[in-house]
Amino acid sequence: MKTEMKASNECLYPTDVFLISCGMGCKRITVTDIAYIEAMKDNCIIHMVDGKRYTQSCPMGDIEPELNPDMFKRIHRSFIVNISYIDMYYYGHVVLENGMEVHIGDKYRDALKSSFHFWGSRNRNK
Repeated sequence: MKTEMKASNECLYPTDVFLISCGMGCKRITVTDIAYIEAMKDNCIIHMVDGKRYTQSCPMGDIEPELNPDMFKRIHRSFIVNISYIDMYYYGHVVLENGMEVHIGDKYRDALKSSFHFWGSRNRNK
């Protein structure tokens, strides 16, 4: 019996588009166009970089495993952000390109900081 091995550089998150429920049908969205995802009770609001929003009736825990963790980081129990759209990081907060400021939960701070390389300061990444 021959077993096939996956190449070490094969992407674990090959999907770059998702279909989300929208009215009576489904809408195709590109993952890189997601700015952030916000939890609201049993719903998730997917905020796109163009300002559009899509509400999905599912918990954040259902969406998070489907996202590439190198691109998306959970920074608060109610927020997952696309790190490409973080404009500014300062202790306890991030500012997204749309100007929205999001508090970073204490339990998510170290994981977020490890996603960035800091220049121009000493020991800031510790």
